[in-house]
Amino acid sequence: MATRRMLHNKISRSLQVNRLSLEAQLLFTWLISHADDEGRLYGEPEYIKGTVVPLKEGWTFKDVAGYLAEIEKQGLIYYWQDSDRTIIQFVKWLEHQKIRKDRLQHSLLPPYQKRYDDQTSTNQQPGVNQKTAQANITEDSKEEIKKSEANSLADESIKSIRAILKEKATPGLIETNITNRHEAAAFQAWKALEPENKESLQTTYLNAIRRGVKAETIFQWMSEIKQDRTIKNPGKIFNKKVSNYCKLKEDDKS
Repeated sequence: MATRRMLHNKISRSLQVNRLSLEAQLLFTWLISHADDEGRLYGEPEYIKGTVVPLKEGWTFKDVAGYLAEIEKQGLIYYWQDSDRTIIQFVKWLEHQKIRKDRLQHSLLPPYQKRYDDQTSTNQQPGVNQKTAQANITEDSKEEIKKSEANSLADESIKSIRAILKEKATPGLIETNITNRHEAAAFQAWKALEPENKESLQTTYLNAIRRGVKAETIFQWMSEIKQDRTIKNPGKIFNKKVSNYCKLKEDDKS
């Protein structure tokens, strides 16, 4: 992920931006520098709070969620759920960010696609609060497909985790019954960052899940650490992110 982005002076004359509260304006501009090369990033309020505005001590996760809703309402970002992940994508990213093709790193996140109920049709459409039986079937079917795909990926990771955890000769590993996508995400992060350190699977990555870090946050940290070639000890950086995340979460409760 790049550490700098273009900020066009048209932003100060944008009616959409100026309709935002000052807090939402600040968040919107700071979000730009954290998006990947295709204008996407994870959108969980916990992740945004810990990554984009970590020093804004007065901002709670609820506040961040409210500012993101403001930004989405003005049509500046797409903000949606995809296989239990929350994703942000800038609407006019390509108009303002010029990235050389030989330097472009494709996003690890899927692009925004309009849902079926957003599409126009020549047939008469139901009211805002109404859906046809066929629409309900379509949405249910799509959700089942998403869950099936996610579960399939998780199953492969879970099998691999169990194989590693059963290596009794490896110090520090304990057999664990791993059955969910969050733990599967932890495995993927471990595999990408320090697969040679088998003990860290348990002590660093699975430990993050036990401390309440969600799958989408795990994937985002993995992407950030992997792309930063200056990092020599990825496990140490990962643990630091976990500590900061948990501290922010505790502060938000108090």
